[in-house]
Amino acid sequence: MINFEVKEGLVPEDVFFIHGNLSSNRWWYPSEEIWKKNAAGKNYKGALIYAEFRGCGKSSAPKDSSEVNLHTFAEDFIGVIKSLNRGPVHVVGHSTGGLIAALMMAKEPSLFKKGVLLDPVGAKGITFDRSMIAAFEQMKQDKNLTAAVIGSTIHNNNPETDFFKQIVVEDAFHSVKTVGHWVLEALDGLDVRDEVSKVKNDVLVLHGEHDQLLPVADSQALAGLLVNGKFQTIEGQGHCANVESPEKFVNIVRSYLF
Repeated sequence: MINFEVKEGLVPEDVFFIHGNLSSNRWWYPSEEIWKKNAAGKNYKGALIYAEFRGCGKSSAPKDSSEVNLHTFAEDFIGVIKSLNRGPVHVVGHSTGGLIAALMMAKEPSLFKKGVLLDPVGAKGITFDRSMIAAFEQMKQDKNLTAAVIGSTIHNNNPETDFFKQIVVEDAFHSVKTVGHWVLEALDGLDVRDEVSKVKNDVLVLHGEHDQLLPVADSQALAGLLVNGKFQTIEGQGHCANVESPEKFVNIVRSYLF
């Protein structure tokens, strides 16, 4: 079961959001407050639609590693959009969710309008050091370690906020126990350049100036592969602009999509 949420009347047109690894729909909540302010007094017909991939948030956990595959995740989300009888929709994906979004546009181009990929994993995947795999195993038993790892991806993170402690850490601790390092293994050796190069939708690839997790060159290369891809640096931000600076993130996305 893929969990999703539909927040009606907040945007001119439907926008489908996909979170990154070890997170959940709740990573979009800080941005949602900005969308709400922008929608005040307007008669918008579109919805913010959030969906969680297998093992994250309230979605069902995968039975084994064979279910943890970016193509499978893309098909899951395409199924959600079709089940809602919505489309074409805009799609926004963060980190691992960014590459999933690109695959969705490759698989079902007519189902989508524009795309925004926030600090996405590149089209050639990414190989993490084996010590990261070991760390993920340790994180299953140690919430403090989970907090340190997930906190390191957020530029200028304040670990004392309720949002970080009650949402970011709790969701990461849950998903590290359900999908754990399987997502890392799914990204190791992945090469979807052929699929991505067929995407003709207008797509904006964003990359935080201070992203210490994923290389900017991968985002630039991904934008270059896309037929109508555009690359933009988000100055002053790290890997997670959606929680680091929700207003800046929403303003960029809104101006591009609408």
